[in-house]
Amino acid sequence: MKICPNCHSKMNDNVKFCTKCGTKLASVVGTPELSSGDSPVEKGKTVTSENVTNKPVNETVTPRSTVDTVALQSAFQGYWHWLVNSWKSPFQVQKSTKYAGIVTLFLESLFFTLGIGHLAQKATSAASRTANSVVSAFSGNSSSSVGSSFSIGFSFYISIILIIVIAAIAMIGIAFLINRSVGGTEIFVDYLNRLAHYSSSILILTLIFFLMTLSGSVGVVSAVVTAIILLLISLIWSTTIICGVVVLDAPGQLDRIYGAVIAGVICVVIEAIAVSLITSKLGDTLGSFISSLF
Repeated sequence: MKICPNCHSKMNDNVKFCTKCGTKLASVVGTPELSSGDSPVEKGKTVTSENVTNKPVNETVTPRSTVDTVALQSAFQGYWHWLVNSWKSPFQVQKSTKYAGIVTLFLESLFFTLGIGHLAQKATSAASRTANSVVSAFSGNSSSSVGSSFSIGFSFYISIILIIVIAAIAMIGIAFLINRSVGGTEIFVDYLNRLAHYSSSILILTLIFFLMTLSGSVGVVSAVVTAIILLLISLIWSTTIICGVVVLDAPGQLDRIYGAVIAGVICVVIEAIAVSLITSKLGDTLGSFISSLF
């Protein structure tokens, strides 16, 4: 077909004059009509070699992996603001990201586990020095190194963290089910965040416990302070679980008190299981240490 160079109208190849404007088309060469699968021709222009551009067919674009530092900074600031408010007013719960509760539980478990690990490492080091002194006194060799190479394995820390986190989530899950049975309407994530808001002071206690194990040696004072910290953590956590069942938006409903008692009893059982598992893990570490002495 022919395209008029004056008005750009389309006509058949045998036409010698434009039927629209009358322009002579004797010198115009007809072009084949494009099918639907061909490249489109811009309306009003003839196809020439100057209008055709060669583009690569299989041009691949490499994705650029960038870290959104602004979003990370905003998330950190939001979490820190939520954490500070929970320390100032534990029962005035504020909305935050859905991961605030689980992050808080993980940090508490991490600091507590690191503190337990440092105490165990210090205890084994002190026992090694005592054993070396005894061996040196009897053998007359001052260069003995009984059990000096013993160290707490990485699996110890992973096991303790898992025990604490699983026990905490189990207790929160029991309290959540009882809360729903007495009229609660929250979803589990919001409920977890609320209980983490109540018990956020445990994070301060576990941090103090961890810092205390970094300095000083194992003795009576550190044992007493550790016992006080563990007692406070237990009291705060028990209060949190009870309040997680008792505190509801709807007034009345005396049955929530019975639910709180049931939740408290079940959580005491779960705490006892968690303590026994941690003690068993410490016993295994002690057995490995004793084996390294001989």
